[in-house]
Amino acid sequence: MLRSLGAAGAVAGAAILAGSGAAAPTSLAVAEWSRLPTSQRVVALTFDCGGNDAGVAPILRALGARHAAATFFLTGRWATAYPAQAKRIAAAYPVGNHTYSHPHLTGQTSAAVKAEITHGASVIRSITGAVTKPLFRFPYGDRDARTLALAGGLGYRSVAWTVDTLGWKGRSAGGTQALVSRVLQHLQPGEIVLMHVGAANDHSTLDATALPTLLRAIAARGYGFTTLTDYTSASKQTIDDGTTRFSASSHWGHSAWNSQRYGAGYHYAKPAATPDPARFRLRVPTTATYLVYARWPAAPEYNRAAPFGVTTTSGISWVRVDERRDGGRWVYLGSYRLPAGDRYLVQISRHTTAPGLLIADALRIVRRP
Repeated sequence: MLRSLGAAGAVAGAAILAGSGAAAPTSLAVAEWSRLPTSQRVVALTFDCGGNDAGVAPILRALGARHAAATFFLTGRWATAYPAQAKRIAAAYPVGNHTYSHPHLTGQTSAAVKAEITHGASVIRSITGAVTKPLFRFPYGDRDARTLALAGGLGYRSVAWTVDTLGWKGRSAGGTQALVSRVLQHLQPGEIVLMHVGAANDHSTLDATALPTLLRAIAARGYGFTTLTDYTSASKQTIDDGTTRFSASSHWGHSAWNSQRYGAGYHYAKPAATPDPARFRLRVPTTATYLVYARWPAAPEYNRAAPFGVTTTSGISWVRVDERRDGGRWVYLGSYRLPAGDRYLVQISRHTTAPGLLIADALRIVRRP
């Protein structure tokens, strides 16, 4: 049976952080990012959710208007206080763990540190369904070798930042132009930008206010936006339609017209009475449960019920996808038990009665933690 999917799903070396004021630990037991390990011209926008929700709505509007990727770090207490907002965020963007109650962890006992991290993850998952692992951000950037080791032992990677917008300071940090200039001064491949969804003590929401201008400024300099989960999982596999692991008949055309595409282009076809599928070949290391995501450029003339088929250990599971929306981001198709081996496991069929072009662009699987 086909089920319908319209909204985007949830798609995880120390340095002294610019503007953080926190010295780097003298030794590290786990990996930490203050910049993504990439030479691509991409920026990772990250938003901490630990205060209130004053900036959530305008932030999501701004990101959605430009189809910009981002990653959100939630505390368990914030998710409990704002469950509707937490669910809305996790339905469209990757979510990381920011502890349960946002304490200074270096002053906590090891048992308390572990409890903060595990309780935060449990609460966030119970409310949103999102798995936060392996993304973790220390409250206040307060970490040392001990707390880094504790987070690493729980399966997390510490995510710091390249630049802090200082929006959390409110108007004393300057206005929109000051915030944008601060980010652009540190602009580089893999830059991680720290922002906040809550209001400052003066009730301003500078990060939310400045975000539309910031997005335009970054894009104008030839940079795109990425999520942290694009660089995390060793059990993650991404297949683009431009590779040899994609297959489609000559009835599928190729285009680079839509700028929301993943990679150099995407394939398209008209609905037909025959399946004639576009297929993605996956190399599954071991039979296990995997989260499956798809990505496509969206447009009003595309198909509202594109049939995606996932070959599982118990047969093909089908899901209908509305390709008129959620363009330029990873959309969660579902959790499936995939068989080990190297074979075509995901297909997009042309057999649908819904009008509009069917799009085949990119496919991703991530082994479930």
